[in-house]
Amino acid sequence: MRFARVPLVVAGVLALLYGAVWMPPDPVVHLVSGLTACVAVVALLGTGPRGRRLAPAAATVAGAASIALTATTFASRTPGDAETMTWFFLEAVALTALVYLAVLWGPRAGAAVAGIAPAIATSFLLFRFDSGEEGPGQIVGAAVWLVPAAIAAGAALYLRWLAAGRRRAVLDARREQRLDLANDLHDFVAHDISEIVAQAQAGRIVFGGDRPELAKLLERIETAGVRALGSMDRTLALLRDPGEAARAPVGGVDDLEALVERFNEGGGPQAVLALRLTGPVDRETGAVVHRTVTEALTNVRRHAPTAATVSIELTEVDGSLRLRVEDDGRDAPKPSFRDSSGLGLAGMAERAESLGGRFEAGPREPAGWRITLRLPLQDINEGAPL
Repeated sequence: MRFARVPLVVAGVLALLYGAVWMPPDPVVHLVSGLTACVAVVALLGTGPRGRRLAPAAATVAGAASIALTATTFASRTPGDAETMTWFFLEAVALTALVYLAVLWGPRAGAAVAGIAPAIATSFLLFRFDSGEEGPGQIVGAAVWLVPAAIAAGAALYLRWLAAGRRRAVLDARREQRLDLANDLHDFVAHDISEIVAQAQAGRIVFGGDRPELAKLLERIETAGVRALGSMDRTLALLRDPGEAARAPVGGVDDLEALVERFNEGGGPQAVLALRLTGPVDRETGAVVHRTVTEALTNVRRHAPTAATVSIELTEVDGSLRLRVEDDGRDAPKPSFRDSSGLGLAGMAERAESLGGRFEAGPREPAGWRITLRLPLQDINEGAPL
């Protein structure tokens, strides 16, 4: 079908030109609006999906041209011959088709507005000719000629409503599939983590009495497993009720100390947190900072096993909030591998850009990795009632 569009457009334009040459209206000026409307319809139908976004503009231009021609020829109305009336009906059909296409393909907010100009132009066509009726008779005739345009607009709106219903049904089906997958993942992973927690508890009871350091290690494993189970439960709850995400507590700047303490309790690299803030940080900015630190510490665990320390510094610089996370990993993997967290780094950059900030990540000298986040500080009292 795609390869047939160009021949169809060419054939339609040639047919219109043939009619303009061999069957011109009287006066010939009627060709202007008639050809404009017909060419617009042929072009929209021939260009396919890419041209759909131009439907409102094409309908508005064709409608405006028709109304302007009606206004200029109103004073010199004639009864109209056969050729003129042929172009009259052809223009009316083309304008009605433009109403349908504009409402069907136009943007959601302006779909109905896009069809107003060609619809009005259709009802005004009668005022170009002297039909022998004046006053109320012409007004009634214009209202009658408006009916096809109204039917076309109603049909297009109905089809849009059906398409929206299909999209909602598809989205609902996909959401149900994701929930089913999430349930399966939760059940399988929760079963394995529960077994790990049970083994850690049993090991702490059996072997922890004689070896305190082993008991402490097993206790940390147990605590991490219980925390992972809680995180999965909360994530599944958010998937089931998206509105819960707005009600659930979100980590912020005040939670960074607890986050660093949990990281240090896991052994390995030790993180040092330095907060140099002169005032509170708004909730949205604090959430981005918390998630960035979480992702950075996770990357240290995964990709910098030789790191000994992690420096986390949060300061205010020139009206902005600057976060810097650095590790001193030796023999660190190449940057391309460190970037393999993929969605993690990309997600941090997107969150920063959404708030008008900037995110950077890369190797540092002499060794290690550095993540820098800069966000504009928001006034938490802005918009508050006096």
